[in-house]
Amino acid sequence: MVAVPLEIPSVEESVYRTLRRDITRLALAPDERLFLEGLSARYGVSMTPIRQALRRLEAEGLVVSVPHRGARVAPLTIGELEEIQLLRLGVEPYLARLGAERATDEALAAMAAGREEMERAYAGGELEAYLGTFWSVRDACYRCAERPRLERVLADQRARVERYVLFLCADVEAAAKLRQHPDRLIDAARARDGDAAEASTREALLWVLSELGRMLDESAPGEEASA
Repeated sequence: MVAVPLEIPSVEESVYRTLRRDITRLALAPDERLFLEGLSARYGVSMTPIRQALRRLEAEGLVVSVPHRGARVAPLTIGELEEIQLLRLGVEPYLARLGAERATDEALAAMAAGREEMERAYAGGELEAYLGTFWSVRDACYRCAERPRLERVLADQRARVERYVLFLCADVEAAAKLRQHPDRLIDAARARDGDAAEASTREALLWVLSELGRMLDESAPGEEASA
């Protein structure tokens, strides 16, 4: 047996990951002010790793800094949502097509198991688990495409879009419809039908864009929407 060293994240990395999770999970609300002293107390660290984390998150578009006014969580905007979905539209339908055409029995079993877990999480109102299984169903298919660089590109956009999906889930009817989209991908993968997988993925992404656009418009009428 070969010993594998444990990866122990630094304080700076741990603060960054935790702060990033709290933003993407809406524990820190869009547009919320981010005070260094408050964050230092919240995470039990000095202000130095907080500053470093905020700089990294600003580069990712999750934090906005204004000179002499400090930092705040980036708002949810239609403009950013359109950007994210356009990038995803360039990657996910392609991965869905290849993944469905090359789907293994193991991948199909993982997709089915993920779908069952998604339904359980939805019924129990467990939003984080629901979102995690929503991605896992698609990931099981996409991995069969064997395009790891594209999967990494997708992972970056997924981190940005999670806030929007959680916002979408605040609408009970929209949340119920969202969980139906993976069914078409699973059916396409079972049939090894790349055309159907690509089409269903594209339609799902466009539906999310349309539905969230409506919700963001309603949340901030008369100005650029934010939540």
